[in-house]
Amino acid sequence: MNAPSPLRIDLLPVLDVGVCEALAAVAQRCIVGYSDDRPVSASLVRSRLTNALTGAPPVLAVARDGREIAGWCAVRRPEPGEQRARLWGPVVDPVARRAGLGRRLLQTVVEAVEWPLVTTDVPLDRDGATDVFTRSGWEVLDTITVLHGAPADGVLGAVTAADIGAPEAYVAKAARRFAGLEASFADSTWPRWRDDARFHPETLLLDPTTGSLLLALAQKNATSSELLLAEVWAADEEVRRRLISQAHILAGARQVATVRAVTRLDPADFVAHGMRVTGRCRTFTLPGER
Repeated sequence: MNAPSPLRIDLLPVLDVGVCEALAAVAQRCIVGYSDDRPVSASLVRSRLTNALTGAPPVLAVARDGREIAGWCAVRRPEPGEQRARLWGPVVDPVARRAGLGRRLLQTVVEAVEWPLVTTDVPLDRDGATDVFTRSGWEVLDTITVLHGAPADGVLGAVTAADIGAPEAYVAKAARRFAGLEASFADSTWPRWRDDARFHPETLLLDPTTGSLLLALAQKNATSSELLLAEVWAADEEVRRRLISQAHILAGARQVATVRAVTRLDPADFVAHGMRVTGRCRTFTLPGER
């Protein structure tokens, strides 16, 4: 009996609605039950893969089984001030795994781009997710802790970006002070956040006295919902914990099912609010691209 032919891989020049829906469906099937399980939608895929400042589409490789997409891998083009382009995937449907498809998709996009690359967060608990990078010679760049918690009752007392004028100036100043971003990239932080499909001005919590902030991103699809605590830039531990507490109250007010946090720092401030560590992720880069 002849072996089945490998799935065809194509580079797609555009990111249309139908493609976004198919990419989201494959991604959702891949993460169910793992530490990075979260709501994935077509709008989220489009906003995360498209260059926020220029609108340029990603370099996108898709593998098809007939007309159905069985896997994909994408590179979001770098924005002004970014040293690396961001790699998303490879994402392979569970029924198409164990056949080398992830490595083929990864190789396709790496050969198609000219920029240094860094991966998105790759969970350690998802079978084979990190293996595709280590076996392809990629190096660990960073380790990220994932935590989950429950929404809380209470009165939201934090100022939000919807409450102030010129939030872009506030965010840029915080990006320079707390995240150490250079000026041009700090100034583009607000439009990059604003164009994320999960972003709402009322979920960007501020502490104007200290210039601190917490970026929370709300996401829902047909089966689940969450509030992701994506960034906490705070002047000290007290402010940081106060913003985290307010974010849990915000989650309750928005009636989402869970609160999720990702951090490269010591997770103690999240744990102090009752969040539990549910997993760890790594980011990877190619040798010589640090």
